[in-house]
Amino acid sequence: MGWSFRKSKNIGPFRTAVSKNGIGTSFRFLGFRFGVSPDGKKYWSFGIPSTGLYYIKYY
Repeated sequence: MGWSFRKSKNIGPFRTAVSKNGIGTSFRFLGFRFGVSPDGKKYWSFGIPSTGLYYIKYY
């Protein structure tokens, strides 16, 4: 497994993340996150707070 890099900034419900693959953006609403990954894939995700467990679906 190689090294990876990601830096993110949250502004309210919005997040912008910069990684070696590019820039991704997302929006959080009621525990769900909708966004576009740095490589251009659209997704939605849902996580369980304080556990690190989450589900993500790309479309």
